[in-house]
Amino acid sequence: MRPQPTFATLPSGLKLHYRVQGNPEGPWLVLLNGLLSDTTMWAGVLPGLRDDFRILTFDSRGQGRSDAPLEGPYPTALLAAEAWDLFQVLGVARPWLVGLSNGSALSLELLTEHPDAFPGAVLTSAMPYFDFALSLKAEHWAHCLEIGGPLLQFDAVAPFLWGDRFLEARHGVLRAYHQVVTGGDRPQHGNLHQIRGTQGWDIRERLGRIQAPVLLLSGAEDLLTPPWKCRKTAEGIPSARFEVVPEVGHAYPVEDPKGFVARVRAFVTEVDRDLADKHF
Repeated sequence: MRPQPTFATLPSGLKLHYRVQGNPEGPWLVLLNGLLSDTTMWAGVLPGLRDDFRILTFDSRGQGRSDAPLEGPYPTALLAAEAWDLFQVLGVARPWLVGLSNGSALSLELLTEHPDAFPGAVLTSAMPYFDFALSLKAEHWAHCLEIGGPLLQFDAVAPFLWGDRFLEARHGVLRAYHQVVTGGDRPQHGNLHQIRGTQGWDIRERLGRIQAPVLLLSGAEDLLTPPWKCRKTAEGIPSARFEVVPEVGHAYPVEDPKGFVARVRAFVTEVDRDLADKHF
């Protein structure tokens, strides 16, 4: 039986959809969605993490079943602040952060604003700012959404998101899934506010505040946030490691969930072992 949706009300009154699952005795791990996605994007990853982690998935404002206020846009820093409020409401203490794309941007905001609160992070497709080229793409996607709906927007973004072989093999399924996640009977203002809330985001000057170890992953075939741009994020973080993953595009957790889980688990184990050695 599919679990019933659960909601948390933040101090602001905003309601966010969330789910807690996995090992209640394990360390917290939070999965942060990419732009124009929802918690279902982690379906392939969850089976490999449930046994060892207490996992929180949630939809930011404008995503999935969470509230989508009419007033916008939804700035990245606001979404990160609301994620922090959700952690406080639910009692999520010292979680690992695992993000994709805009979820990685939210994670970077959290890591800079609360540097002592997280043991580490694994972030995929994490650029340190929205540069001019990315801003042009995002506004083009918003325009496509306005004039042609989710399917036209998908057609505009798909070549940038997925590795060549994955896109060719799964194009029809991905297109249908995108329509379900971003379309249906829901108004599009939440999706538009998500997209336009990214404009002007820049965390480069604050990356040095991050104290936790961070593994930054970048798909070799990622045309949206290519490796040479994501590497700049790693260069600004004191305890960062940067790895390029061959034969995947922008959405590594979706394209190769088993490979992604293996890297997450290995990094968490390594960090925990290093911490134990320091205390020995």
